Amino acid sequence: MLYFLLRPVVRLAFQAFYRKIWITGLEKVPRGVPLIFTANHPTAFVDPCFLACFSGRTLHFMTRGDVFVNRFVRFLLDQVHLIPIYRFHDGYANLRRNEDSFAKARRVLSGNGAVLVMAEGRLVHEKRLRPIQKGAARIGFEAMEKHGLPEVWIQPVALNYTKADRGRTELMVDFAPAFPLSEFVEEYSSDQRAALAAVTERIDRDLRERVVHLPHGEDERRLDLLLDIRRHDNQVPVLPVVEMDRSRLEGELALVKLFGEMPESGKEALRTAIDRYRDALDKAGISDRSVALGAHWRGGSLEAKWVRVLHPLLYVPHAFPVILARVLTARVVRTIDFRSSILLGIATFGWLAWSLIVMSLVILAAGWAMAPWFLMLWLSTAAALVPVSAWHEDQTLRGRFLRIEGANRAELTEMRERIVALMEG
Repeated sequence: MLYFLLRPVVRLAFQAFYRKIWITGLEKVPRGVPLIFTANHPTAFVDPCFLACFSGRTLHFMTRGDVFVNRFVRFLLDQVHLIPIYRFHDGYANLRRNEDSFAKARRVLSGNGAVLVMAEGRLVHEKRLRPIQKGAARIGFEAMEKHGLPEVWIQPVALNYTKADRGRTELMVDFAPAFPLSEFVEEYSSDQRAALAAVTERIDRDLRERVVHLPHGEDERRLDLLLDIRRHDNQVPVLPVVEMDRSRLEGELALVKLFGEMPESGKEALRTAIDRYRDALDKAGISDRSVALGAHWRGGSLEAKWVRVLHPLLYVPHAFPVILARVLTARVVRTIDFRSSILLGIATFGWLAWSLIVMSLVILAAGWAMAPWFLMLWLSTAAALVPVSAWHEDQTLRGRFLRIEGANRAELTEMRERIVALMEG
């Protein structure tokens, strides 16, 4: 029950938390069949929560068992469909409990349900695909064996975050076509290890075609900045927040491929230009988005004026949970892997609690007759705050660039144009 109560709330929270969400391939998700989603895992709880809200299937998640700390927590996590998986450092006694977890996942599949497996087997905050584990294939084949299922489907899903540790950024999700395990059953009956490897290789191939994969080392930071430049040169409307469009992801994949295929001489010139530009940005204390927004700004738009007036009017009533989430996340979270998850969680449930407090005060002061009208006003201002905050953020970033001395602005713009020319040339 808790799962279904939370899902619409968290779905709305995602649309407030991210500036833009790009989803493609939803039409490829099969309905009413046993299905295992296999996704990459760049963030902690954001990945499974997003798929629960937007995949169109009711999901059960395989997750790390050390979060099941007591009976009460176990009860709550069970209500939101989490299934514990224990690792070696959780102790031998807990490892023996994994069979119960796998049995639960198989039962979900036997009822034509859907299970999510984080295919890399571990969480690491980085833009690359790590080796795929065989757990999803093993669960699928064992479900077919033990429950007599004629079929189990595997659906790889790629999640790409522009900045996985932050809000107000972009998320690109691409569902690969689902494929049936029955294609590998004959091989499994004769050589289980070979069949598991074949399924895992198929998952790896499908994800590798959809995950933005940056190399280790200095080129990772350079490519990240190149991706920023491409994004900021291709501005998209703030609304709608969720769009069914693959062009954003295709552009990122193409840019990474183009950089990898460049001759070393051209790549070295680009590296030098990127490093100079990055150092200049750091010295100026601004981001590439500030340069992109301010370089060709002529000023005087009506939008700029009314956003400056409207933003504080909308923001102040809802500011407390947002500020609280930022402060608590900064103080509590010690690893970057969990930052966006904790920030999203505190902001979402903090806003719900704050809304309840405000509504209670309104009812006490004005009576129940005012409650429906105030609720409509409260929700309307919250909805309007999402696009207005995005426009206000753009104005703030643009202003940082315009406050820089004119000669430095020209130099930054010239450096940026040099990088674009080298990439296009």
